Amino acid sequence: RPNNQAIVWYGMTGITAGIAIWCTHFIAILAYQPSAPVRFDLSLTFDSLVMAILGAILGIMIAGMIKTRIAIVIGGTLFGLAVVAMHYTGMVAYRVQGAVSWDNTYLVASAVIAIVLATTALCFGMRMTKGSGLKMTAALTLAIVGLHFTGMAAYNVASIGIDPDYSNPQEYALLALVIAGTAGMIVMGGLFTYFIEKRTRMESIEELRQARDAAESASRAKSEFMSVLSHELRTPLTIVIGYASFLSKLKSNTTSKLKPGEPITEAHFNSLGDQTELYGQRVKSAGGHLLTIINDILDYTSIELNDIKLSKAAFSTRDLLLEVAEQFQGLSGEKSITLSTESDDMAVMADRARCLQILINLVGNALKFSKADHIYLRARAQGTGFRFEVEDNGRGIDKKDLTRIFQAFTQIENADNRSEGGTGLGLAICKKLSIAHGGDITVESIVGTGTKFTVFFPFSLDAPTSKQLAQAA
Repeated sequence: RPNNQAIVWYGMTGITAGIAIWCTHFIAILAYQPSAPVRFDLSLTFDSLVMAILGAILGIMIAGMIKTRIAIVIGGTLFGLAVVAMHYTGMVAYRVQGAVSWDNTYLVASAVIAIVLATTALCFGMRMTKGSGLKMTAALTLAIVGLHFTGMAAYNVASIGIDPDYSNPQEYALLALVIAGTAGMIVMGGLFTYFIEKRTRMESIEELRQARDAAESASRAKSEFMSVLSHELRTPLTIVIGYASFLSKLKSNTTSKLKPGEPITEAHFNSLGDQTELYGQRVKSAGGHLLTIINDILDYTSIELNDIKLSKAAFSTRDLLLEVAEQFQGLSGEKSITLSTESDDMAVMADRARCLQILINLVGNALKFSKADHIYLRARAQGTGFRFEVEDNGRGIDKKDLTRIFQAFTQIENADNRSEGGTGLGLAICKKLSIAHGGDITVESIVGTGTKFTVFFPFSLDAPTSKQLAQAA
């Protein structure tokens, strides 16, 4: 459906074309000076102008807005008929003192020329290919000129007792003034149409560019996410399926190693139990990894759909940090990383589970990606709110990457990061959860020195009561 600017464009084009065709007709009339007194019926002359304008607008709008072959034929026919009506109405308004006769063959031929060439011009105009504008102009010019001079060939005047050298200076001077004024209107209309067309084109180009960029970005993000997700899911699924296969064959493999007639002893059961426990732990670990991925995807989807609900309650920030440190005690020990906690003695009102989720993501990323030997986890009061900090003394993040690490499905591309895995949703979820609390998350990093993530939350309007503070402490 065409927008309002397109309708205005079609309308201004039709007005300009109608006026231009009318001026061409009457300028050509100046070349026809019969040896007889001439006057013009101004009412009919104005009517011919209106016919040209309305016919041009109607024909162009039908062809431009519907854009089918039948619409172009109908639009071209209406355009051509309007030009024919304008021409012959103007000829009727051309009152000459003499015997007037018409040649019907030329008359019909002029109408056919106008309709066929006007339709051809609109066909060229709707193609929007290289050179179509010039072809349209040439076809429309031939239509107007062909109609006029073929029509004039059908018009015959026999003067009655008039001096052969007679001229009509006053009538032609009046016509020249009318045409000069109309030509000025054409210039103004053309300029106005040009500016409207330019503005419409630039806005359309900008809209198309934005739509293209959005589509490319969405397609790229989708492709990257599917690639990452397929890898992330495939690894733990392979582990689950592999160890499930081992478990299903564990009994048969154990008994196949027995000698003929050898009984199954307690040692065999203990060995079988140890292997079962080991395989079960690895299946559990891989299943936990799968659950984390699925939870991240569900969390991000819920947040994107504005379906996030916060359950605010008073809690101690010190206890929260100690819980995070305890959860990562095993992983930090394996990587020989010291995890320290520092917190002001305060209780805050926020969604404790969501705060825990944010800190787990930040600390988990630091342990996996930073290559640090010390990670600091802090909680501090700050002005009208409080902040959490997760700082490491690792390798840092390049400045060019800081602006995009909070985008969904984004990971900094290097071999270490790819080997550690992840969906690229963790920091995006942290960002959205921080904003949902009315706060934000920021990052500072120096390559080779370390990185610090700061999550700021404003104090809730529902401040904790004294009893809640005492309980949280």
